[in-house]
Amino acid sequence: MKGWILLALIGGVLYYLYTETDTLDEPVAEVQAIYQQAENKLDGMTGTQLQRIDHKVDLLKTDIADRLSATEQQALNVITQSQAKLDDFKQHYCGNGADKHSNFSKENQTYICDKLN
Repeated sequence: MKGWILLALIGGVLYYLYTETDTLDEPVAEVQAIYQQAENKLDGMTGTQLQRIDHKVDLLKTDIADRLSATEQQALNVITQSQAKLDDFKQHYCGNGADKHSNFSKENQTYICDKLN
């Protein structure tokens, strides 16, 4: 039991030092710089860079293809052409109190929003 109390006190002191003072800013910056240097060296040695691939849109298109009418499929293709259009769709038509899209039924719009989030 004493060990847990001691561990909690050490954690509390570190949290305080990290959030309320500048004491740990320099060591944290040094560690981050070392990590960044190592990552850059690794990228330079392999000649590759990590790329995040988002398959949500592709999965959505295959999942919902049989549910959509031709007009709805065309609207979905237009929306998924770029990330900016997709973000705009999410902002305007997804969430509580969102507008209804003129080309999608309410059920399909809800399904699309659920799959994109």
